[in-house]
Amino acid sequence: MAMTEAQCTALKQMLDTAVDLDGWRLRAGRVEVPERGSDLARDDEIFLHMAISQIARLSLTAAGEHLRLALDAIKAGQLYPSSHFTVLRGALVGASQAVWILGPSDRNMRRERGLIVMTAMYAELDKYYGILEDSEIEPDDRTRLVDQRLWLKERRDGVASIRSTAAKLNLTTVIGDAADHAFADTTSREAVRRMWREMSADAHVLGWSLFQRTDFGTADRRTGVGEGKAPGSPEHVAAPFLASYRLLKLGWSLFDRRCEAP
Repeated sequence: MAMTEAQCTALKQMLDTAVDLDGWRLRAGRVEVPERGSDLARDDEIFLHMAISQIARLSLTAAGEHLRLALDAIKAGQLYPSSHFTVLRGALVGASQAVWILGPSDRNMRRERGLIVMTAMYAELDKYYGILEDSEIEPDDRTRLVDQRLWLKERRDGVASIRSTAAKLNLTTVIGDAADHAFADTTSREAVRRMWREMSADAHVLGWSLFQRTDFGTADRRTGVGEGKAPGSPEHVAAPFLASYRLLKLGWSLFDRRCEAP
């Protein structure tokens, strides 16, 4: 079936991001640290065991990786009515998280946001270690695990001691704040929030998001049930793809600016 003009435009816009995405891929393969005296170098001083700059950079590289995976499928001529959006959800989270950390001009706010992400990371790692501890493992592995949990407790306590708030990581808030920072118009901001909600349904395999992308035929008169088709559309994929790409581009720009010495 021939594509419409709108579908062709959406496809071209996504393919046009390939150069930037590949450039960010190459950046991810080398170590990048902030210049001495830069915003991020000073942000990093608050907790030397885990640099806030690298938390932000990990968010950026993960977002780019997710977008490349989504684009690879498109280049292969594949459009997925649901799974494309689980990948794009990861891209949106990574890009938004980086913008959320790097965006504020206030150093204390940048630091606290970086520490909030760090707190969540350590908490989830501790849950994972707890699962391992409850499983059947070799004695030597158990000893190493006990040591790892002690090490992790020191890190968690260290972060907790320098936190300025009791806030927990709330991705819905992160997505919204990042959208407000990145987009000047209300329409784009609201669209990002809507995409976040919709793609969450894809990630948790709750079909209502798929219904938004489905063409329904005539319903059965007796049951009211009709057949739906969701073949995948460049326009549907392009909306969250391009929003995540723009957030990611801003995130890298913020990272570079915060890494530059005055």
